[in-house]
Amino acid sequence: MLRFAHLKFRFFFFIILLNLLIACSVIDIQKSAPLSSSERWLILPFQNYSQTPRAGEQVEEILSTLLRIRGIPNIEMYQLDDNKNDWAESNDRKRQEKAMSLAIKENVSYAVTGSVDEWQYKLGVGSEPVVGLTIRIIDLSSGKVIWSASGARSGWSTESLSGTAQKLIKNLISDLRII
Repeated sequence: MLRFAHLKFRFFFFIILLNLLIACSVIDIQKSAPLSSSERWLILPFQNYSQTPRAGEQVEEILSTLLRIRGIPNIEMYQLDDNKNDWAESNDRKRQEKAMSLAIKENVSYAVTGSVDEWQYKLGVGSEPVVGLTIRIIDLSSGKVIWSASGARSGWSTESLSGTAQKLIKNLISDLRII
């Protein structure tokens, strides 16, 4: 009888632990045809809907590194024109549109963009990092979105925000088929 109670407790503990791990992230990924690593890729500005300034730029940096690791050597980052102090350069949507136009003119094949929906530490006892974002790949010859993924992840109180973001981004692009 005691052994049965012990097994029942272990099973109950396992179910609770599994639910906690599953509840830490939500991910949706679109399937796509394989994308060529030999084509030119450009990371466009990400729209930042979070309350954290420059969160989009942090995602762009992490994403460019992880895509290089996945085997895309010809990936570039959109560079702002430092000589201009135009308000449009601080508007994420305007920067994205301007970068898209530039990419089309420069014969870039794929543009990678998206949005940051959440980038913060949850307030409370543990101060857990929370990240939510969307990534899209656009075929610039047709102007169509050919791959997209969206996800959210919360980390443990001992994790960093950028570490949580890196895990989420790595998970989002893991099914991206690159040839």
